Amino acid sequence: MLKKIVFFYGPKYNFKRHLPKNRALTTISELAIYSDRKMREHTFKIQSRRSSDGAAAEKQEERLSVPCLVAYSEQYASISESALHSFLSFIDQFEVESLYLQNPPAHLAEQFRNMHSRVRVIKYEYKTLDMDGLKRINREYPQVIIGQEEVKRRLLTALYPLAANKLAKPLVLLFYGPTGVGKSETARYIGDVVGQRLFRRQFSMFHSNEFAPYLFGGRHTGDSLAKDLMERESSVILFDEFDKPNPLFHSAFYQLFDEGVYEDRNYRAEVKNAVIICTTNYASANEARERLGAPLFARFDAVIGFRPLDDGALGDILKRSCREAVCKLSDGERKIVSEEDLYRSLLPLLYGGDGVRGVKRLVREKISEMLLGDALCR
Repeated sequence: MLKKIVFFYGPKYNFKRHLPKNRALTTISELAIYSDRKMREHTFKIQSRRSSDGAAAEKQEERLSVPCLVAYSEQYASISESALHSFLSFIDQFEVESLYLQNPPAHLAEQFRNMHSRVRVIKYEYKTLDMDGLKRINREYPQVIIGQEEVKRRLLTALYPLAANKLAKPLVLLFYGPTGVGKSETARYIGDVVGQRLFRRQFSMFHSNEFAPYLFGGRHTGDSLAKDLMERESSVILFDEFDKPNPLFHSAFYQLFDEGVYEDRNYRAEVKNAVIICTTNYASANEARERLGAPLFARFDAVIGFRPLDDGALGDILKRSCREAVCKLSDGERKIVSEEDLYRSLLPLLYGGDGVRGVKRLVREKISEMLLGDALCR
């Protein structure tokens, strides 16, 4: 008989903190393996008895005692579809005392509706941007993201309602501009300010045939955006290269951007007080509106353009990249590669088309060239 039922919604590391410390824990995967083995043994016994002298039915075995049953998010895939949809019947094969479920699928949680008064629901409290964080961005942004002074102004204006606790929905931002100018790095920096690891999904990695089940949900054994959002550790969310998927999928984001809720056939993720950043390579806000369509474009709280880096910004980025790269070298290597020589040799080679990534690539290649030349001369 279940004495304790806990539903936890949030990341695994925090879920573990809520588990009993001095009790034997059995995972749902272990129980599924045990159940399958017992089923095979039972089938074998029945077949053996039928082929013998017709002995009486075997005595019913005692149910396995499970003091504490735990299910992590990824472990629901270890049980069959039928066991998931009849979860209470599945665990009724055992003497389960306490049950702890991390991010249970919606149709599994629904089976406990008659036990609502006995179910304890715990939701992870995500950190969010506050006014101190906004002041930090105001101080640090020009040094972290070089050459985007106008972005700083627009960004602070967009972030203020969230930091002032005036939003009842996620703050949804669209970044546009050429590659390598600080769009993704800005999202990563905001995550650092909030104090959480950025949740990032690279949309260019998905092709149409695999993106549909990821967005709308397929079999419970597969990956899905809703499941990933439930397991995230951060309130800063980056959808990188948001312009790459087919526009047919845009409707999947309407409710998320409007209300902070994302649902598929298996999961329901709540994304409140979050910053959702979508990056694109569009050249202008007009192009973004035309390509994304008015219904989706209107749901962005701010549309912020990143401009190409000028020579001055590239020079500053080169200087910083040289300093950071040389600091990582050993004492012996720094005798061969000096920060000043590295900077002077690369300054005439700067080209803005590849942005920050191009600068860092030049620095890596030049350091390798200098170290290799020394090694070959020995």
